[in-house]
Amino acid sequence: MTTARTVTAAAVGGAGMVAVTVIRGLRGPAADHDDHWLAVTVNRPPDDVGPMDSLPEPLARLGDDIELRIVPAAGDKGTELRARPAGTKVSRGDLRSALRKAKSLIETGIVLQADPPSTHPGPLGKVLRKMTRNAQKGGRL
Repeated sequence: MTTARTVTAAAVGGAGMVAVTVIRGLRGPAADHDDHWLAVTVNRPPDDVGPMDSLPEPLARLGDDIELRIVPAAGDKGTELRARPAGTKVSRGDLRSALRKAKSLIETGIVLQADPPSTHPGPLGKVLRKMTRNAQKGGRL
């Protein structure tokens, strides 16, 4: 039996546009934390994602320090990129960030960035800045 943990980050941009990234940690029942796979679904067919030797820079930069699988997504809904660290050189936060950036590059050709956080000096502004800063590598919004 496989269990999944899903983290969803949403950012509202100009004109009310919303960008959503979903990254799931996949694992089997007996797996420990290092065996968890992170996965993103890319809204492109597997042929458009390309072979392993032509991955977007964020994933290509990690090279042999990660294990990567490119598989068709369930229900013919695009392509799933699954990755996990192959050693101790890559943190899960860095891998999560690389997957998010690779998804953005494959789908749009650019890395989408969240709008800058609030500069309000009050307590709510401080909380929002901290959450936005942590969201790139595993924080939750």
